[in-house]
Amino acid sequence: MRITEIRTELLRMPLPRPMQSGSSSGKKGGPVSHINLPVVFITTEDGTRGIGYAWSLLGGATATRCVLKDDFAPLLLDEDALDHERLWRKLYKRLQSVGRHGLVTQAQAAVDLALWDIKGKIAGLPVYKLLGGCRESAPVYGSDGGWLYMSVSEMLVAFEGYLKQGMMGVKMKIGHEDPKVDIKRVSEVRKALGKDIWIAVDANQKWDFPTAMRVGRELEQLGVAWFEEPLLCEDIPGHAKLAAALDIPIAMGETLGSRFEFDAYLRANAVDILQPDIVRVGGITEMVKVVTMADVAQLPVAPHHMMESTIHVACGVMGSGPIEYMPWVAGAFAEPAHIKDGHMIPPQKPGLGLEIPEEIIHRFRVE
Repeated sequence: MRITEIRTELLRMPLPRPMQSGSSSGKKGGPVSHINLPVVFITTEDGTRGIGYAWSLLGGATATRCVLKDDFAPLLLDEDALDHERLWRKLYKRLQSVGRHGLVTQAQAAVDLALWDIKGKIAGLPVYKLLGGCRESAPVYGSDGGWLYMSVSEMLVAFEGYLKQGMMGVKMKIGHEDPKVDIKRVSEVRKALGKDIWIAVDANQKWDFPTAMRVGRELEQLGVAWFEEPLLCEDIPGHAKLAAALDIPIAMGETLGSRFEFDAYLRANAVDILQPDIVRVGGITEMVKVVTMADVAQLPVAPHHMMESTIHVACGVMGSGPIEYMPWVAGAFAEPAHIKDGHMIPPQKPGLGLEIPEEIIHRFRVE
């Protein structure tokens, strides 16, 4: 299945709801209103076309497109599209010195997704079945409704909408300059939703160790399900100390870029719940390896974002664990994600089951 054509695009799409977290905000500190979507279409000699994509909020999108077009496309032409593992290693080694994580890895993820899409289409199977078909759906929690700029009443409206759909619970952002503000907001949400509702919080690397420890103790009293990214993602010793000292599980991994970075956290006992991002780790090929590492360590996995492709890994090789309902790129695809009784059901079409209509490309294209 020789690769004969590679097309790259860059889309800039409005978010369904503006976002603001402890580490992500607009130029003047306000909410972010758009998401960038570098896209690659890979076509084989028999006309099979695979689609892959990456994402970014605050920068690097045009550079990602350049990596796809200028660096990766020449390496992929005339290659066998079915050799996803060999091609993943080829791309990784070629640009290893300039991008073992970050935008180069995210460009690699777009290629990897497209190759898996091709593989599924040729096999006539959805990707989750090719991966193993571990389950037919995955529980989801609502995550696009707890941003820092939102009032408690606004968050509750969003959260109640998710809960009415049967979702397992909700996640809200914390990370104000004064952590007392966050504790007050979490307390009010807990009181409004009740003690039995699943609530997780995400600090997005906001605090130093002493602050994170104080906040963690407060969150334990509020029955919070997990404390996500309390510290800078490079601070493995700090996360290890928090994980040892706190009863609340430490969740992290969305900003890690490879199985090697996850391995460093596992060796240090610095994480309780692993959260790989399918784009930031380099695609399905690498994410499956991270899930296997978690399985060996007997730790749960709760993948980060990009639910439209993540669902294939979650149902293909994960026997349990939720995925994050975050419809940031839902508007790019021809068909919406299938949510039933609080669970996401993977597309049943061959491949990833995703299609970006040309009309969407023309409307949101960045030249």
